[in-house]
Amino acid sequence: MYSEQLIAPTPASTGKTIAACVAGFVLPGLGHVVLGKYIRGALIGAVIIIMFVLGFVMEGHLYKPESQDWLTWFFSFLDVGIGLPYFVCLANDWGFQVTEAQAAKVTYEYGNTFFCVAGALNMLSVMDAYDIGVGRKA
Repeated sequence: MYSEQLIAPTPASTGKTIAACVAGFVLPGLGHVVLGKYIRGALIGAVIIIMFVLGFVMEGHLYKPESQDWLTWFFSFLDVGIGLPYFVCLANDWGFQVTEAQAAKVTYEYGNTFFCVAGALNMLSVMDAYDIGVGRKA
């Protein structure tokens, strides 16, 4: 008869969990590194940053909320999910301008999608770091 003993993960302190969530939002993967999950943090960070860079390579654009267009608020929320890289781009006005030639490119919408998905994945990685921090996940 085979029996398997399940060992519950040990939760981190509340302060460390909060620090991991904030760090994970600021820079993708950093929350996992704070919790000691170095390989997971490196993989998550690398994948999300690569997706963000590919958004630029495909000449997509980042969204800013516009008062008359409610859909820009949704896409802006997703883009902000990437954390610090979004705000660096916002401060330098990188990726927010759209030209006719850029919008006519085949890869333009793919680039927009890569930006949004990178932000959404980073928000999910912050939730994953939270689950690890409170001991719900190893």
